[in-house]
Amino acid sequence: MPEAQGQSAGGEVVWKVDWRISQEGRDDEMNTGSLEQMLDGGLILRAPERWMGIPFRHAWSRLNGKWKKAVEQGIPPPMGSASPFDAVMLERSRMLLESRLVRSGHLEGALSMDTANVDGKMTITVNVDPGPRYVCGSTSLKAEGSGLDGDDTEALGNRWARWVGRPLDLDALDRDREALSQLLQSEGWFGLISDHFGINIDTTGSRASRKVHLGLVVSPIVQGEDTLVHRRAIIDSLTFHWHPFDGNGDSLESRMENGILWRVPAGRNVSGMSHRMHLATGDRYNPKQLSEARQSLRQLPLIRDVRVDIVQRDDVTKDGVAPLHVHLDAYPAKRGLMRANGAMISRQGIGGEMALSVADLDFRNRAEQISLDVGLGLETVTPYSSGSDGEAQGPTPLNSRVLSAGVVYSTGRLFPYGPARFPKSNKPESRLSLTLRDENRPSFSRTYVQIGLVEGFVENPATGSKIELRPFEIAVTSSRLQPQFEEDLADLASEVVTSSFQSRALFGSGVDWWVGTPRNKKQRWRWSLNLEFEGAGNLFHLIDPRSPQETTVPLPSIFGETAEVQVARYTRWLLEARGGWSHDGRSGVFGRCFIGAASSSIPGVGIPLEKQFYVGGPNSMRGWQALGLGPGGSDVEGLRVRGDIRLELNLELRQYINDWVQLAAFTDAGNIWMTRPEENRPNVEFAFDTFLSQTAVSYGAGVRLDFDYFLLRCDVGRPWRTPLGSLPTEGSWRIHPAVSVPF
Repeated sequence: MPEAQGQSAGGEVVWKVDWRISQEGRDDEMNTGSLEQMLDGGLILRAPERWMGIPFRHAWSRLNGKWKKAVEQGIPPPMGSASPFDAVMLERSRMLLESRLVRSGHLEGALSMDTANVDGKMTITVNVDPGPRYVCGSTSLKAEGSGLDGDDTEALGNRWARWVGRPLDLDALDRDREALSQLLQSEGWFGLISDHFGINIDTTGSRASRKVHLGLVVSPIVQGEDTLVHRRAIIDSLTFHWHPFDGNGDSLESRMENGILWRVPAGRNVSGMSHRMHLATGDRYNPKQLSEARQSLRQLPLIRDVRVDIVQRDDVTKDGVAPLHVHLDAYPAKRGLMRANGAMISRQGIGGEMALSVADLDFRNRAEQISLDVGLGLETVTPYSSGSDGEAQGPTPLNSRVLSAGVVYSTGRLFPYGPARFPKSNKPESRLSLTLRDENRPSFSRTYVQIGLVEGFVENPATGSKIELRPFEIAVTSSRLQPQFEEDLADLASEVVTSSFQSRALFGSGVDWWVGTPRNKKQRWRWSLNLEFEGAGNLFHLIDPRSPQETTVPLPSIFGETAEVQVARYTRWLLEARGGWSHDGRSGVFGRCFIGAASSSIPGVGIPLEKQFYVGGPNSMRGWQALGLGPGGSDVEGLRVRGDIRLELNLELRQYINDWVQLAAFTDAGNIWMTRPEENRPNVEFAFDTFLSQTAVSYGAGVRLDFDYFLLRCDVGRPWRTPLGSLPTEGSWRIHPAVSVPF
């Protein structure tokens, strides 16, 4: 081995692997491509990863010295680069490949490897004669004396019989054996693990028929000289022990609540932890349920770790069921102000907002959480109004100031519905928030105050389905317009646009639903779907005996004056679908489809500005500045407004060239529209016969720096098709610095 490493340091690298798979004497159970893919994973020596035929990663690792350093230290080379040639590793690769042939059912397969050195670059030729692949001809099951009942034995036999006619695959057999044990454990069979399943492969007479016999044997439990049968089990008792942080001397007390014996600090409320456990005495033993209960408790910010201990009692019930004692040990994290998070977001132009969150994770000694969020930002925002000469003004750098503050109170559940109503909910949470946001824009200033309640829970962990209910949202917006901007609104003579900037009162509610690929599944294709509905003012107008067309409420002012503001009435729908294909979880093709629609039910009145849609900027239609596109086929010069409808498609190709640098190429298509036609603004409304011609398209590329805990990016986009279907008259590129990926 030292000799081989010394040779590899001289510069010999594996530059190419040439697979030569014989077609003679084999069947078509596994084609050449899948056979090569299966064997390739056992090759220790690797050729460089190539993109469009060019070994970018290998060239980069040689340039920055990482490849040379890895060779000198005898460690694996950087990901995607070539392996240094080593004769010992070559022989180990051959042995692994032969083993993979046999384990995949090619019992008569043969394999050899040759090498050719050209200018210090090694070509490895792999000659494979797989021969025929053996299949399963028959199966049998033996479970006598194991303790399994007739129904479970029959179910096992039927599942094992699925192997008949399938090609022999030892790795898949091992996985199936593990799956069978997990299936029985989920049915309450405690301690029945894969070690109790034996697989016998009988090849008698298989040379002529190419078929083998698979036998499955379920063994009883052997403890020394005693042989015990397997039994179903139930949870007979539950205990929970709180271990004080660093032995800080908290006095502990024992009390029984909800069938659980709690050992916790005196006076501590345990309702939040009890809600997350989803365990009760009398439940059938299920390791998945126990694991989910442990994970749900660990997700409480206050708890650092949870350990589960299961003890089988000696006595057995008259039904032959084994009682279990389940004990949970909880180790809390340190209390107090325990989290300070900072995040920067880029909204429209150069600049951004910095937000800071500080939270007490054990508010009132109830494992509740209260957090204070404050934010300050300077942004570059395109002015809404035109200049004195009627031409659109360009944005002045950092011309907008944003101040925000909020208090969020989180607890397990404020209302009494929970596990009894939603038994699959393993993350119940209620959030009550008070938010204040003040924006000072070039043409106007706007203050937004909101009180809201969110009830969230996981509706189905198996499918990743999550629901958030917003029973109520009360908000007040107050606008202060610049004189020039008021003149622009008057010249436009659009009631819809003017009303968007007026002060409003919002009394609404809504629901959000997410579904997608569960995070615990490792697969190349991943997707998610988010559906959101929000309604405001309709119930308020129904209760208020005054005119349903327009209702106002008094809004007190800090200067002592009281103004009447209109109660907004609208509905808002949002559908966002995301998907991506990645071979390594990082590089790949990713896409997004966004459909949003909002409509005011008050004639001639638009929905509040905060609830409208816009496109452009770093996260949408990157060929334009934010608010620089639409609505519909209208002229974008002069006053630039938002829309009631947003349709957008985004597609990105992302490729990591090393561990932290990512390149991307993208294309965006979409626009915004109004729901109703307007006399003073033609071509702004959405219509099925015109929306395709009014859809804009842009393209571009970007570079991202991935630091794990955050990602910096800079995308450059250019318009390719304007909303009127023509090519853009100006060929300028838009630069969009931002934080995190756009979707």
